[in-house]
Amino acid sequence: MRSIRLILHTHWDREWYLPFEDFVERLIPTIDLVLDTMGSDPRLTHFHLDGQVALVDDYLTRRPERAEELRSFIAEGRLSCGPWITLVDEFLVSGESIVRSLEDGLRRGDDLGGALRVGYLPDQFGHVGQLPQILTNAGIDTAVAWRGVPAAVETAEFLWRSPDSSEVLVTYMPFGYAQGARMERTNEDFVERLGRELARSEPWLRDGQVLMLMTGDDHEQLNPRIPDLVGHARAAGIDVALSPLRDTVGRAPAPDAPLVVGELRSAARANLLPNTYSVRPQQKAERAGAELVLERYAEPLAALVPGFEWPAEDLAEAWYLLHLNGAHDSVCGCSTDEVARAVDERTSAVRAIANRIAHAAFDMLRDTVDADGELVFNMSPFEREGVPPLGWAVDTSPALASVEVAPVLDEGWLTFRHGELATSLRLVDQADHGDLYTFEPSGPLDHATTIGIEGATATCSFDGFDAVIRATRHSAEDFLRLQVDIDNRAPDHRVQMEFATPSAPLEARAGSPFEIARRPAIGEGGDSEPPPRQWPARGFVVAGGACVLGDGVFEYEVVPSGLAVSLMRCAGTISRKTLAARRVTAGPDVPTPEAQLIGRMTRRLGVTSPEPRDPVALAETFSAPLMRMPVSAGGSLPERGRLLELNVPALSGVYRRDGELLVRVWNPFDERWNGSVGGRDMAIGPHRIETISVGASQLIPR
Repeated sequence: MRSIRLILHTHWDREWYLPFEDFVERLIPTIDLVLDTMGSDPRLTHFHLDGQVALVDDYLTRRPERAEELRSFIAEGRLSCGPWITLVDEFLVSGESIVRSLEDGLRRGDDLGGALRVGYLPDQFGHVGQLPQILTNAGIDTAVAWRGVPAAVETAEFLWRSPDSSEVLVTYMPFGYAQGARMERTNEDFVERLGRELARSEPWLRDGQVLMLMTGDDHEQLNPRIPDLVGHARAAGIDVALSPLRDTVGRAPAPDAPLVVGELRSAARANLLPNTYSVRPQQKAERAGAELVLERYAEPLAALVPGFEWPAEDLAEAWYLLHLNGAHDSVCGCSTDEVARAVDERTSAVRAIANRIAHAAFDMLRDTVDADGELVFNMSPFEREGVPPLGWAVDTSPALASVEVAPVLDEGWLTFRHGELATSLRLVDQADHGDLYTFEPSGPLDHATTIGIEGATATCSFDGFDAVIRATRHSAEDFLRLQVDIDNRAPDHRVQMEFATPSAPLEARAGSPFEIARRPAIGEGGDSEPPPRQWPARGFVVAGGACVLGDGVFEYEVVPSGLAVSLMRCAGTISRKTLAARRVTAGPDVPTPEAQLIGRMTRRLGVTSPEPRDPVALAETFSAPLMRMPVSAGGSLPERGRLLELNVPALSGVYRRDGELLVRVWNPFDERWNGSVGGRDMAIGPHRIETISVGASQLIPR
C-alpha cells in the first residue's frame, strides 16, 4: 500500500477580505492551539507555518511570553519557520525584493530555531523563470508549488530549470495546498477520506512515491484529534503518519521526471488570475518607486559614501515593511479598500525612510567634493549624461532640456514624431464585468467620441472618462516620454493604450525579475480559465519592432495593431462567484468601491522604435532619474569619480550585511559578460545572478 504523509498546516493571508487587525485576532488562538497541543501530546510531531516568518513575528508581537516555547518546537523540528518573510507575488516585486525576502526569512528563521529550507510556493499567481536560480543560490534545491504548472507535467514531481540551467526538484500539488482541508473528525469518515484522496492522487504518483497530503486551508485551525485519527487509520492497515515538509520532499528525481524551463504561467489546472496587474495601478507604480529608492539610491549611497554610518535598523525596518507589502494578496491589489490603504501607508513609510537615508548620504558626498556647480549622482552601472557608472560628476552647464512633441491625428490614431523617433497610438475602452482578479469583457471596444489637439496636447473624450496625452523628448534619451492624465467617471471598465508596431508581433519579450522573458501572444488555459492574453511586464515590453517602457509592473497584450498596455482597470468587488473567463471563484464577493478608480490619475510610459539592444538599461534610464544637488567647493574629492568600480551588464543591489559589502549583479543576455566588480575581474555567465563580496570600497577619480 502507498504511504500517506499528512502535512498539517494553515495557509495564512495576513490581510485580504479582512484587514490585518482582524486576521491577527484569528492567528493568536490558531497558534495557541498548536503550541498547547504540542505541549500536551507528543504525537503531534509537526505543524507547518505556511513558509512565512511574518506569521511567527505577528504572533510573538502579541504573545512574547511564548517565544522560548515556540523556539524550542522550531529547533526540535516540530514547527517549520520560513524560508520567506512573506509569500510574495514574484511578478509584482523586484528581483532584489524576492532575494531579500528569502535572505531575511532564512536569517530570521535561523534566529528562531532553524529555518525551513524548502522553496514553499503554495498560492502565488504563477512563478518567475529565475526562481530556481534564486533558490539554489540560497542553498535550496527543492520546492513545492501549485499554480502555473503546465499541462505537460502529468506527475506529482518535476524538474524546474532557470535560463542559466539552475534546477530544483519540485513537488507538485495538483489539487492545491488545501487537498486535505477540513478532514473528517470521526474514525470511519477519516479513513474513508484518506482512501478518496489516495485514489484521486494515484495517477500522479510514481512507484515508491508517498502521497504528500496538505492538511489545512486558509486560516484553518488545527484539529487536536488528528493524532487519534491517524492512530486509528494505522490500526486499520493504512500507512499514514504526520510528517515535516522537509522529510517528505526532495528525494532523487525519477529518470523520466518532466523538465520545465522558465516561467510557470499556465492556467491548465489552477486559476492563474492573470489580471491583478491592471487593478489599482497607482499602487504598482508606487511600489516600484519605493523599491527603486531603497535598492538603488539609499543602500548604495549609504554603503559607499566614505564616513557614512550604515543605518542598519532603519533599512531593516524599510525592508520588513516592503516584505509585508509584497505578500500576494497585498501587492496584487486584490483585497479590500481598507487593506489597500494600509498597503499605501506602508509604501509611503518605506519611501520616506529610503529618501531620508539617500539624501543624508548624498549630502555627505556633496560636502566632500571640491567643485562648484551641480553635483549629479548616477545610480546606474553605465554612464549617463557624462556621469560615470555608480559615480558622481559636477556639472557646470545648464540642464539638458526636454522638448514637447506635437501629435498629428489620422483616422483615430495619434502620431508623435521627433527626429528618428515616432509612435502611433490610440486609446480604447471596454466594459468589464470581472473583478479584481479577472478581466471579463462585456461589450465591444469603444474608441474616443472626440479627439482634440491643442499645441502639443491631445484630449481624448469617452462617455465615461477623458484623457489628456502629452509627449516629450529629452535630448539625451532614445525614447519618447508619454504622460496620460485620466479623469475617470465610470465604473467597471478597462482603458488600454494601443501602439501600432512596425510589424505584426507573434510574441513579446518582457521585463521580469532578473530576466527578459520571451512569451507567446497567448498562454495556456484550462478548464477554469481560458488561455490568458494579458501578461505582466516589469519596466518594458518589446514586440513587433517597438519597445514600451513603464514605471514598475504593467499589464500588456499583443493585439492585431501591435501592443496594448492597460492604463487602468476598474472593478467593484474582490471576486465574483462565476465568470465566463473563470469558472472557479477566486475569493469572497466583497465590495471594493475605491478600486473603481473614480477621479483623476496619471500614467507615465515611454516608447521607442526600433527594438533596443538593451531594454533593461533603457527601462532604467526611463524610471531612475539622476540625483542632483547644488555643490560648492571646499572638500577633498575631485569633481568626478566613482563610488565603486564596476563593469557589469545589470545591477540589482549594493548593501552591507554584518559589515560585509555585497554587490548583486545579473546578466540578461545569452552571452557571457566579461567584466569586473571592485577591481576584480569576473565572468558573468548567461542569465546568471551573482552576489559578490567586496572588500573596503575605494573612491575612484575618473
